[in-house]
Amino acid sequence: MAKTTLYFANFFYSPIGSKHRFTLWKQVFFLLTLSATIINAQDSTRSQVFRDDLPRKHQIIKAKYPSYTLIAGYILTSDANRGDPFAQHELGIRYLMGSGFPKDTVKAIYWIRKAVDQNLPAARFNYGIMLYNGIGVPWNPFEAYINFKAASDAGLPESQFALGLLYTDNLALTRDFGKAYKFFKLAADAKYQPGKDALKQMLKSGFIPPNDSAYVPISKKKDETAQVLNPNWDLDYYDFEKEDKDTSSVFIKEILSNKKGDLKKYLGIENIDSIKVDTSAIGLLNLAANNGSPEALLLVARSYEKGINFKKDLAKAASYYLRANRLGSFKAGETLYKLVQSESFVNALKAKVNQGDADAMYSWAAITALGYSYEIANQQALDFLKKAVDKKHIPSMIELGLLYMNGTLVEKNKEKAFSYWQMAKELGSTEAEIRVAFANIIEHENGA
Repeated sequence: MAKTTLYFANFFYSPIGSKHRFTLWKQVFFLLTLSATIINAQDSTRSQVFRDDLPRKHQIIKAKYPSYTLIAGYILTSDANRGDPFAQHELGIRYLMGSGFPKDTVKAIYWIRKAVDQNLPAARFNYGIMLYNGIGVPWNPFEAYINFKAASDAGLPESQFALGLLYTDNLALTRDFGKAYKFFKLAADAKYQPGKDALKQMLKSGFIPPNDSAYVPISKKKDETAQVLNPNWDLDYYDFEKEDKDTSSVFIKEILSNKKGDLKKYLGIENIDSIKVDTSAIGLLNLAANNGSPEALLLVARSYEKGINFKKDLAKAASYYLRANRLGSFKAGETLYKLVQSESFVNALKAKVNQGDADAMYSWAAITALGYSYEIANQQALDFLKKAVDKKHIPSMIELGLLYMNGTLVEKNKEKAFSYWQMAKELGSTEAEIRVAFANIIEHENGA
């Protein structure tokens, strides 16, 4: 089974650790200055999900029961059974980690939920992470928000920062950079460095902070003793088994069952002229995806992966996950990496490549460029992209443009990058049009 990283004191977790760099903020704050569908023409062709400088220690990681003799395990279990929420939380984490107790995801969730039911802020924060990433429980960003909000209200800066991120993601919550700023500021005021960094990025981008005199910051952290993980543990790699029924189909159907106006707003296409487009739920989803909505691209990808509303097609799923990842969806990158670890997925993708499928060739090449797989050489990846371009495959044109713009797999060549994007633009690609426009702005500024 593939190794998966979970860092409980951070809102994101990375399947592959330090090989890739997290660049979400560049994407998020770029969107501030243009729009929710504008793409950064200088984004890295490496993963936008993972970073190699994740903090390894936080205040939240501190064991209440640091020694683990047999008697310590007995005391912890006894305290948990007596209803001590701190002991329940730690016991759940230890079952999850396999530290002092045999690894048992079911028991881990049981005990963490016990602590959540007692409203322990650290437990609610950690449970929110698990819900948001589908770790041991069904993926549910909405319930994750409820738990992050509760921990945030208790003054936990990690959760305040997480809420700020949710307000930039437009998935569980409607994107609201004003509210994001407020939560980042709460985290920053609590001396939480990621919160400080987020504020700097927002202000640097030209964002004007809201003037809200009614907003009262939370100054005191209440959960001083709910800090349960030992900082000396190796938190980098351990296995998770999927214990719960996949609820993707229910989640997607719930989203698509929204009223058209609400769905358009959710997908960021409320200003599109409805007379000229297919206004069915699937039509709006496709429209938003083609206009560069990472939320829509993620939903389409999951639909193709699971065979929901579309015929199951793993090559197309990978293609949409890649496009969503390029536009800042960390969930898309994480999901794609997990797929790449599956032998059945790899075999299905190879079979499609051998059939000359453009989506498959694009996906295999982009997966190589991201460093998710090294089964093919760089030149072979480039050849796949060029063959897909010959088939007028727009994502491959954009990908080649990115590679040449950033000098990944090839020698940096801005002229070639522009030529591929222009090719895609002429075929009607909104993403390519925006990339060309933004790259021209950057060129002009650099020239000045």
